[in-house]
Amino acid sequence: MSASSFPARRIATAAALAGAVGAIGLGLASPANATAAAKVTVKVTQKGNYTAAICVGDILEARCADNVRKGQTKTFTVAPPKGTAVSVNVIVKGGGSADKSVVSDKSQLKFETAGSKAKPVVKQL
Repeated sequence: MSASSFPARRIATAAALAGAVGAIGLGLASPANATAAAKVTVKVTQKGNYTAAICVGDILEARCADNVRKGQTKTFTVAPPKGTAVSVNVIVKGGGSADKSVVSDKSQLKFETAGSKAKPVVKQL
């Protein structure tokens, strides 16, 4: 994969993430009738032997950090309405992607990425 195709793939994957996060939210609660959203701090530690983009989102928005290398931790803040999921995606530069969605009432969540470049994984700690 050429270096110039990675941004296009990342944009396509981010769009898919936004659609998936939106679909999850539509099935559970819409923002108009959801109870007040509490802020959740999400820390993601990249432990895979690769460079990746990491995205964290709720039903309303997602944020991404690019060029995250092994050993780095990125912190995101989201505000999922009660009963809706927080999603974490890892998109490996020149490799695969993986995601994990959780519904939680905690104010802090921790995740870690691992696996190989071709088969990354995201797990909640």
